[in-house]
Amino acid sequence: MMTTFHIIHLIVGIWLALVNFTPVMSPTTLAWNNVILGIVVAVYNAYYLFARKNVDVHQS
Repeated sequence: MMTTFHIIHLIVGIWLALVNFTPVMSPTTLAWNNVILGIVVAVYNAYYLFARKNVDVHQS
């Protein structure tokens, strides 16, 4: 089941992968974009890991 957690990671991952190959941003802006999104993803993951203590682990 896909949760908001997974959807946000999917959108951010696609954005980070594609924005580098488009002329949307200047190199300086692109670097700041990657830094800011990296911090957002790190904080979001830290919240899920430490505050909610809820990590999706599926064993096969």
